[in-house]
Amino acid sequence: MRRAACAELAELRSAFVDGALSNTDRERLLSHLVGCADCRRDIEDLRAVRELLNQTNTKPGPAPSDLSLRLVSIAGPESVAPLWARPFRRTQPSGSSRTVGLPSHRRRVKLRLTAALAAAGATITAVGVVGYTAAPSLAAIGDPTSEAQVAFSSTLEQFPLASDALNAVMLTDSRGLVASLLPPLEGPTDATGPIMTAADARATMQRAATAAHSVSYSGRQSFIAYRNGGTIVAQIDIETRAGQGSQVMVNSLSGQQLREGFTPAMISSRVVNEELLGLLERNYRLSATRGTSVAGRSATLVTATRDGSPLVAARWWIDDATGIVLWEENYDKGGSLDLSFGFRSLSISRADSILEHLPPRLAVPRTNTSLSLSSAAELSASGWSSPRKLAGLSLVRLRTDRAGSPDAVQLVYSDGLTTVSVSERRGRLTTVPPGSQWDATVRAHIRGGTASVATWQSGDIVFTVVTDGSAGVLGDTVAALPHDGAEMPTTLGRIKAGWARILSDVKG
Repeated sequence: MRRAACAELAELRSAFVDGALSNTDRERLLSHLVGCADCRRDIEDLRAVRELLNQTNTKPGPAPSDLSLRLVSIAGPESVAPLWARPFRRTQPSGSSRTVGLPSHRRRVKLRLTAALAAAGATITAVGVVGYTAAPSLAAIGDPTSEAQVAFSSTLEQFPLASDALNAVMLTDSRGLVASLLPPLEGPTDATGPIMTAADARATMQRAATAAHSVSYSGRQSFIAYRNGGTIVAQIDIETRAGQGSQVMVNSLSGQQLREGFTPAMISSRVVNEELLGLLERNYRLSATRGTSVAGRSATLVTATRDGSPLVAARWWIDDATGIVLWEENYDKGGSLDLSFGFRSLSISRADSILEHLPPRLAVPRTNTSLSLSSAAELSASGWSSPRKLAGLSLVRLRTDRAGSPDAVQLVYSDGLTTVSVSERRGRLTTVPPGSQWDATVRAHIRGGTASVATWQSGDIVFTVVTDGSAGVLGDTVAALPHDGAEMPTTLGRIKAGWARILSDVKG
């Protein structure tokens, strides 16, 4: 409830905006505004509404041709009679407020003026009602995490060295993949061959990026991730056809099928992405060694170390015959193994073979309109958070649910190895996302799993961050984004937003 003092100052606030206050009233209002945020917000809203209404007719139009006739009709026929023809009337005593005995034409003038003022008040009320009704309402958002994970997975599909198997696991409920005991793995063998040049290492990665969309194969993969002190284990059956896509089945360690789906080939975007591979080369030092093997196939080991550090950041085992990635390992900043997955068995198929009886698609994202990175500035001006750098990562992808006036925005950041997706939706978070816990340190609902997720409300936007990186990456990202308090819009705020929307539609 607004305080009585605030209600008493309503007329003063309006007069203040119009510049019609006396010095005494102005000082009284300013003294109140120092300690009252609500009244300051009301004044801001009044100024915005006044400016908005002024914009609807910045140039006064010509006076209507029948204006003089209208004025005469209001004043009455006696207004055009010559002064000498009018009867003498006694002037009312000074200060008198009596209306009894007033000449008939003066009563008509007063009544018609009252009617005109009432009509003007009705018009202003109508303007307010129209603006209030047209104001966009905040959508109720229950659980944005699933949609954000779909957007994240869809983005990874378009990256060089993308793994459809990894994407499928990230979309699977990790609670069914938690294992208390680590199963024995038949992983890669040690590299015993000669060390290659840095140029050879880069060329090997380029070849792997090209093979991701040009080789057909089928096989079984093992997946292990270390998250929140636990272990996530999955067995993956995958069948990929060049130019068509991948059919993936995710099973628990006990053999229970937890997810099955199809990912179409992204031929146009799975070509070698010079930008992302360039990021990898700029942020990490690449080296390569021959003489290793995975699932009985000879391979070359490519290692990425952080600039200025001997600690390993990632390793890839690249098939010598085809160039596909046979195994991959990712490490946290302390050098501990964070993620490990790859083939236990692999069979190369004919390039012209096709997949039949396909299951439904694994994921269809809401944000499917791609924008150029230069659009980030325009989105920022519209109230979205779209920095070009975030927690040491560069903005590499920008998507919305539609090109104009979007309700959902997705920004993707990467250093060539770690990827962060930031999903923003206008709305009000109504429930705690299932499986998440509030973390007071980062001020967000956190859910662990193969991909870490953070969700929170900032102003009228719900943020959801998804990353395949460590908990440190998630924390740094969340800390760098806004955490504004959620404010309920005032009546005048809704009127302002509604007329802004109407004028925007009129202007096209």
